[in-house]
Amino acid sequence: MGLTKSQKAVLHIAKGQLGLDDDSYRDALEAYGGVRSSVDLDYKGYKAVMAHFEKCGFKRKGGSRAPARKKTRPGMATDKQIKKIYALWWSLGGGYYDKGRELKALRGFLKKRFGVDHEQFLEFPKAIDVIEGIKAIAERTV
Repeated sequence: MGLTKSQKAVLHIAKGQLGLDDDSYRDALEAYGGVRSSVDLDYKGYKAVMAHFEKCGFKRKGGSRAPARKKTRPGMATDKQIKKIYALWWSLGGGYYDKGRELKALRGFLKKRFGVDHEQFLEFPKAIDVIEGIKAIAERTV
């Protein structure tokens, strides 16, 4: 049985909130749900994809809660950039790092390639370089 309209809507809200382009979104659907389109996704796949998106920083919004205030960090990576880094990194899957050690592998990559210990310490222009670097890795591993 397919997903409900509201479940499909949540997937697309997560895609937007995480700043995923269409290819990254479909890669995540395939990696965690086994399909390239939400039309073909079953409930088990939906739960797996949503768990992945939540690890990447997706937050469901409650009806009456006030929206969280964004911290401004002049010159530093934006929240959207960091979410994009997470989403791209997780889309690499187990071929580039061991499952369950995603953050350790990401931080090792950041330290080795960019001299930064943690993604929260990335400066804005360097975050762009990290995103492009992860995209290049993804292209090589396909």
